[in-house]
Order: sequence, then structure tokens, then C-alpha cells
Amino acid sequence: MEENLKEGDLVLVLFKNGKKSLHLLTKKGIHTHRGYLPFEQVFSSGYGSKLTTNLGEEVFILKPTFSEIVSKIARRTQVVYPKEIGYALVKLGIESGSKVLEVGTGSGATTIFLANVVKPNGRIVSVDINEESLRIASENLKKFSLLNYVDLRLTDVRSGIEEKNFFDAAFIDVPEPWIALEAISNALKPSSRVAVVIPTYNQLVKLSENLPEDFVFYEAADIILQEIQAKRGAVRPLPLARAHNAFLIFLVKVKR
Repeated sequence: MEENLKEGDLVLVLFKNGKKSLHLLTKKGIHTHRGYLPFEQVFSSGYGSKLTTNLGEEVFILKPTFSEIVSKIARRTQVVYPKEIGYALVKLGIESGSKVLEVGTGSGATTIFLANVVKPNGRIVSVDINEESLRIASENLKKFSLLNYVDLRLTDVRSGIEEKNFFDAAFIDVPEPWIALEAISNALKPSSRVAVVIPTYNQLVKLSENLPEDFVFYEAADIILQEIQAKRGAVRPLPLARAHNAFLIFLVKVKR
């Protein structure tokens, strides 16, 4: 069944060169770097349509995916990109009903993905020491109607987590994750998976040297995304790959 567009809907404009831009559909229409699309033209055509801007540029009007919307949310800290988040979600083994602890809320981008997976019966507890980060995260979660599945806490993880043997998994994105691991150990169930995000080799080395005894290494990865230009007579890798953004370290909580 075809989905009709309405004022206030988000629209993804796809250009012939593969570039994309996200827009809120209003009565003022859509202004892009390659021309203007009137509201009535977009509204009457609907998602999936090919339109032409006033500058003669052919574009496609698409319904944005969850990932494409999240990538445009407000942020104040470095964001873990979908190439890392997607892999982490799979490796953590979380599902609807899972209880996940997040250490380092940031803008809430990862929180949104986590909450979207565990809803409607799961729960995310996300802690951060920065009040402004939590405010932004709260606003972003509200945009996706996910705040009801998340408990945002202004606290230093070093003071510990009140839940005991409660969480099925954890996602850690702080500068000194080895300290966080010590603080959250009692909150995790045995055999629960933990994903740690760190940007530098120095942190990776220090984590390996300071790993608490009730955690063991499961995997370390650096996700590289090489996009391909796919044009008739010109199929080749694009010159700029999405290479290193952060290392992903996967641990397992064990009994000692």
C-alpha cells in the first residue's frame, strides 16, 4: 500500500551522484544545493518518486531509514557511526526484552539504536557525568518516541550501578573503560557481552593491560566501509573510504 506524504514528514532526497540530504517537508517546499522542489510537487508525488528541481536536477524522493535519521540528530560529542553500531548490536546479542547498560550517553545516538532494538519490553539504563549531554539525549530520544524505554542517569559510573546481576549486555564509550568495567561488573549477568568503543591504540593497549579479572577478551575489530561508485561504464571504489573511527572491543563477563 502506497504511503502518502504530509506536511511535517521527513524526506530523503537522493541525487544522481549518490549524494543524499534529509529534509522536513513544509509548505515552503524543499531547498537543496541543486535546486528547489515545491511542496505541492513533493506532496502529490509521494515517496519513491523521481522529480526535477527548478535547476533541472533529477532527484528521487525517498522515505528515510532509521539510520539515516539518527545520523542527522543533534550532537555534542563524537558519534559512533552506523558501521560500528550495527556490528556491535549483532555481537551483543540483544533483542526485544533485553536489559542493556550504556556507560557514556553522549548525544544519545547509540542509545536510540539500543532502545529501538529492546523495545517494547526491554530497558536501557544510560549513565553520563555531563548534564548537557543527557539533556540533548533526552530530546533526541523524544523525537523517536523512545524515551519511555530509557533510564537516563546523571552519575559517575565509578560510584557503581545500583542493579546487581541484572543486565544482559553493556555498551561502554568513555575515555577510561577499564575503570568503568570494574564499576559495572556486579551489575552484569555472567556470560553477558560487553562492547567497548575506544578511538586510539594507546587506549586499546591500556585496556588489555588493565582488564578486570572477571572479563575476558572475545574480539577486537576496526570496521572499514568502502563504498563503490556504480555507474554505467564507471564502476570503481570511491576515493574516500570510511576507515578508522573507533575500535570495537568485545568482552564477556565471566565468573572467577
